[in-house]
Amino acid sequence: MPKLLFQFSLIISLVVLVACGGEAEPTAVLEEPTPAATSTPTAVPPTITPPPTATAVAAPPTPTAPVVEEETAATETENTAALEPSPSPEPSPTETPDPLALLNGVPVDQIVVLPDETIAHMKTVFAEGQARGRDPHRFSKLGDSVIANGDFLTRFDAAGAYTLGPYDYLQPTIDYYPGSWDRYGVGIRIGLSAWGVFDPMWADKEWCEPNEAMIDCEFRLNNPSVVIIHLGTNDTNESFEKFLRQTVQHSLDNGVIPILLTKADRYESYLYEEENRNNNIIRQVAADFKIPLVDFDIVADTLPNRGLKDDNIHLNGPLQHDYNLEEAYTKGHTVHNLAVLLMMERIREEVIGN
Repeated sequence: MPKLLFQFSLIISLVVLVACGGEAEPTAVLEEPTPAATSTPTAVPPTITPPPTATAVAAPPTPTAPVVEEETAATETENTAALEPSPSPEPSPTETPDPLALLNGVPVDQIVVLPDETIAHMKTVFAEGQARGRDPHRFSKLGDSVIANGDFLTRFDAAGAYTLGPYDYLQPTIDYYPGSWDRYGVGIRIGLSAWGVFDPMWADKEWCEPNEAMIDCEFRLNNPSVVIIHLGTNDTNESFEKFLRQTVQHSLDNGVIPILLTKADRYESYLYEEENRNNNIIRQVAADFKIPLVDFDIVADTLPNRGLKDDNIHLNGPLQHDYNLEEAYTKGHTVHNLAVLLMMERIREEVIGN
C-alpha cells in the first residue's frame, strides 16, 4: 500500500511540471541560501583582490644579491690571502769588502788623510800654482835623512825595480810624475830640522844662490806643483811647530801643494813627557792649514819594531819592492812608499783631476 501511494504521487508531480512549461514567470519561491563556501567551480572568474600598496615602514632593508656576492667575494679573497704564504723578502746583496781599503788592517783613509775640505783647498792652491807656471808633472822632496836615501820612492822611476801587484792601478800615477821619484833635489839634507829650511847655511852651495833658502832654491830649480815634507826627527826644541807652520805657509804662498808625513820614530820622546809630541804637532798643522797628511805613524804600529832599523830612527826595507809578497808589508820603506804613492794617486785624481 505505501508503495502504491508513492507511485501515484510521482505521476501527479510529472503532470504538474508539464502543465507549467513555457514562459511562466518565476514565482517567489523561497530557496535555501547557497552556502558561502562551495567547492563547486563557477563560470565567473573570481575577483582578484589587488595586493595592498606598500607603505614606508621602518623595517631593515633587505640586502640585495650583488652586495651579498661582493661581501662573500671579499671574504673569500681575505681568507685566500690568509691561507696563501707571504713571499719571502729578497735578501739584500752583501757588499764585498774591498781588500785594498785596508793597509795592514788599518783603514787607508786614516793613513791617507784627505777630507773634502782639504781637496777643495788644494784645488785652489793648484790653480794658483798653474797661474804661476808650476809643472803639474813634478813634485819635490823636503826633509831629513829618513827620505835622503835611495829607498825613498826612487824605485818607482826604475823599470823592474818594483812590482805593484794588487796596486797595479797606481801605475798611471807613477807615469804622471816621471823623473820626480828618484830625484834627490836640494830640499833634502841629513840632519835637517824645521828651522834649517829657511837658513841659507843649509842650502846647497853648488846649486843655490847666495842667501837663498833651500826651499826657495828647490822651488826655483824643479818648479814643482807638490812638495812632500818629512821633518821632526831632528827637532827637539820648542821651535818645531813655528817653523813647520812657516814651511807650510811658504809652500802655499808659492802655489805648491804641501804634503806632511808623520814619522815612525819617537826620537824626541826622551826630552818631552808627551811621547808622540812632534807627530801630534804635524797632525795639528795639517788640520789647521787643511793640507794633505800621510799619517805613517799609525801604520808603523803594525810593523815589527815600527819598521825601523836598529838605530830606531831610519826605516828598514827589502831590496825588491814586490807588493805580491807578504814581506813587503812588514818593512818600513815598502809600506812608507806605498802610503805616499796612495796619497799621490788621490792628489792626481781628486785635486789635479787627471
